[in-house]
Amino acid sequence: MNSGLKAIVLFLLNKRYIGNKHFPESKLVVSRTKYLSSEEQKEFEKEYKEFVNNLFLLKLKKRTGNGTDWHISLNPRRLKEIYEMIEGEI
Repeated sequence: MNSGLKAIVLFLLNKRYIGNKHFPESKLVVSRTKYLSSEEQKEFEKEYKEFVNNLFLLKLKKRTGNGTDWHISLNPRRLKEIYEMIEGEI
């Protein structure tokens, strides 16, 4: 698991953004990837898309005061697998 992706997952776990509780995707992704090089960002984007496609992260389009934004949360049905992935990294 990429360090940026791991940081996002740990943030969502620590703040309990699971299921219906969600966080703006753009804020979280930008804050975790702004110091990465271009190659590292490409690798992160590839791994992030794979993580979303495997339904570990749920993406929802939500209306906000400034229009609509993508919001993300952890899939509650895949929490056991997420914990196993993180423990395997340590």
